[in-house]
Amino acid sequence: MVKFSYYWEPNCITVNYNGSVGEAFYQAQPFWASDDVNVLYARKYWKMNKYIAMFLITVIRANKYRFGYGRKWTIEKMKETVLKLPCTKNGEPDFVYMENFIRKLRYSDRI
Repeated sequence: MVKFSYYWEPNCITVNYNGSVGEAFYQAQPFWASDDVNVLYARKYWKMNKYIAMFLITVIRANKYRFGYGRKWTIEKMKETVLKLPCTKNGEPDFVYMENFIRKLRYSDRI
């Protein structure tokens, strides 16, 4: 059995850039990821939780049609990608709205 010495910290989103390009997942537990995965953490000015992550994952997956085997969604391309999110009056992403939107969905208590 192979043991891995490095695990990523939880509370992040992983996005495949090879294989099933653009598939995104919320990671709630420490995990190991191959080189085919981009690991995305929240910036210092906001805090990720599973509800915000589910909203962001939906937006990420909606953009996967733009990428594929011949045009991988590498971290460099992800940094150039513009994802349209709901914003506050100040033009900042509205994380409160995103969280409340997901919480109001049927079965959100099972996330």
